[in-house]
Amino acid sequence: MNILGIDPGKCKFGAALVTDAGAILFRCVKRFQINQNAADSAVFNLIYVPLYEIMSEISVSHSIDAIALGDKTASKDYLNAVSLIIKKNEKFGRITLNVVDESHTTEAARALYHKNNPPFFLIRWLPHTMIPVFCDVDDYAAVAIALKFIKISLKK
Repeated sequence: MNILGIDPGKCKFGAALVTDAGAILFRCVKRFQINQNAADSAVFNLIYVPLYEIMSEISVSHSIDAIALGDKTASKDYLNAVSLIIKKNEKFGRITLNVVDESHTTEAARALYHKNNPPFFLIRWLPHTMIPVFCDVDDYAAVAIALKFIKISLKK
């Protein structure tokens, strides 16, 4: 089972495909520019196409069995966009959409980042919470959301 995790945001979002065993198959961060004078639906309009492109790109080489969407920033727009993508495209028709509590996923994302990109020299002895990250970790937050979904679904 492959889960597409999505970490929603107002100016960028992270996406990651994770197996139910925890292996990361795909991850990316997409940025977009929102106009301050834009209407309420501006985030929806800016995320629909990138989300569709990511889902299409992934579906070429891997199956998507479920989507785990974070429940915080702008998640309503993301929920509407993903629902519309699933409804409009037959190849995504069997995907289940799940909203997941994304609290503490930023901390988990930093830990995942440091696990996959180990710090060097003396910095490696510090706790990962004290080591700065100089790049976007939204893709790792999406991994954390997918892993949280897997943990919740295994309990059922």
